[in-house]
Amino acid sequence: MPALPWVRRHEIDADHDYVVMASRLPLKAHRFIPGFLVDTLRIRRQLARAEGLVAYALNAQLARKTFWTYSVWTDQESLDAFAGTDPHRRIVQRLRSRMDESRFDFQLRRGAEIPSDWSVMRDPVR
Repeated sequence: MPALPWVRRHEIDADHDYVVMASRLPLKAHRFIPGFLVDTLRIRRQLARAEGLVAYALNAQLARKTFWTYSVWTDQESLDAFAGTDPHRRIVQRLRSRMDESRFDFQLRRGAEIPSDWSVMRDPVR
């Protein structure tokens, strides 16, 4: 499955500082992939209306049962509000037993430093 395109909800200001979150989400078994993909669609609908979201991307390595996310937020409060709201909050709770060790990286980055290439976006959570 190819990476989903970079979705930019707002222009990235090269001189502004943003909160960036990168994640690596490995599933324990291939049988969990279909449900994870359905959940991904629900979360994407939530992202479409999330306050403070600037841009996001998703990459899937189905053969490895691994998903990568990368999102850019105006501030930590916006990211926390999204993460603590359903359906994201409920989906994360339900998926914990189906996940291997996930990795998350949070950074404050200047807009000019925000990558849009997966080879760079995955680096913090490999």
